[in-house]
Amino acid sequence: MSFKSPLTLQELAENSLLRNMTVAISNLDNIPSVFFPSLFKKACRKKKSSIVKAMVQVWPFPCLPLGAMIKRNDSYRRILEIILFGLDGLLCQKVPHRRCRLKVLDLRFMPLKLWDRWSVFKDHDCSEKQAAVGLSETEVKPRVKVAIDLVLKERPLNSLESFVVEWVAQREGLCLCCNYLEIWSLATYYHKDVLRKLDLNSVQELHLYNMNDITCLLNFSTYLGRMRYLRSLLLSCLWPWDCRTPVEKQQVVTQFTLQLVKLKHLQALHLDNVFFLEDHLDQLLWCLKTPLETLSVTNCLISNSDWANMFEFPCTSQLKHLSLKRVQLTHFNLEPLQTVLQKSASTLLSLDLENCHLLDCHLSAILSSLRCCTQLIWFNFYGNHFSESFLRELRDYEITLRSEGSRVVTIPGFAQLCSLLMTMLRAIRQPEKISFAGTQQAESPCWDSGGDLLPLSL
Repeated sequence: MSFKSPLTLQELAENSLLRNMTVAISNLDNIPSVFFPSLFKKACRKKKSSIVKAMVQVWPFPCLPLGAMIKRNDSYRRILEIILFGLDGLLCQKVPHRRCRLKVLDLRFMPLKLWDRWSVFKDHDCSEKQAAVGLSETEVKPRVKVAIDLVLKERPLNSLESFVVEWVAQREGLCLCCNYLEIWSLATYYHKDVLRKLDLNSVQELHLYNMNDITCLLNFSTYLGRMRYLRSLLLSCLWPWDCRTPVEKQQVVTQFTLQLVKLKHLQALHLDNVFFLEDHLDQLLWCLKTPLETLSVTNCLISNSDWANMFEFPCTSQLKHLSLKRVQLTHFNLEPLQTVLQKSASTLLSLDLENCHLLDCHLSAILSSLRCCTQLIWFNFYGNHFSESFLRELRDYEITLRSEGSRVVTIPGFAQLCSLLMTMLRAIRQPEKISFAGTQQAESPCWDSGGDLLPLSL
């Protein structure tokens, strides 16, 4: 026979408060702060709207992470409306309640289990410094920020997102923050009002997809320049415009890339299928004045001048992650790559050269530069063409990796080399884990019959 654990004193007290709304509201000043998350969650689930509204106005933490507590459904919409009405009451107070410390209402989706971690109640994403940037003397610093992630496509926002955007825009003392913003194609035309209502300084991660209309790209560039705390930028599937002359293309590239000068906090730049920057990649990198941690150029056409100059700028001097996936490198001189490996020797953690059409001679040249990369923990040269002799070279170059890390080498080829390579690696150091991958034969023990990639961990 099993027995339920008896309720704790805190649970008994919370249940008593929820049964008597008047007592609960009148005693919010005296309830310990540690009770608030659990009591608030129970009040929401039991739809005690009066208690929820009252608790919002005396919330004793900087952040109310509502997105971590309730799934996005009709009940969520109802609870959100109740909380926003509570915020209305808070904003109407000339002098906030002495106990209220609420600065951020976080509506971003998070796992429910995060509600039980005290760290989510701290104001860690929208700093006071970010909020103050761009405010004139006549503008009032917002009392509460509403944080939300947005994906803008060529269709209306869903009803919940639209409700939040409009509700925040209609009230003084609130601002709409968006840490993650994703924009597709012509959505900047469709959602100009949304972009105007966002605090663009709050955007830290921006993804742009299929923005192939020139006017649309140029119009958006003005928004990009105002995202001064942007940390990660992804440009994907920006195709060439055959109807444009070289002069017109140069003007477009110049107007777009000059906005990057303002992004002084950018740490990661991802370019995927971005062809309008061919012959102008060096111009983009020149505009980035601070070192990047991540540079990813994948599925892109780059010219000889792009390649010769792309690693000469300050932004590529201290890379931690470099990816050139599916960029054909065989017709380039590898000296620029060797140079950046040497410049980033003390910082580089990963190098991805998958499907770059490299041969033994190219990989051997790269190995000589990798020898000084003492922090390297991941090197992917899957999809290139090399022989067993190249694998034996790995043993000759004492590539020192972090003693506490794992070594992962991704290779194409035959499974019988796995044991050989494992022996080579263990001769250098004792890794915690070794993984091999490739795309050779179905009969290989590393692969399934469909030829899909399956790691072999030893």
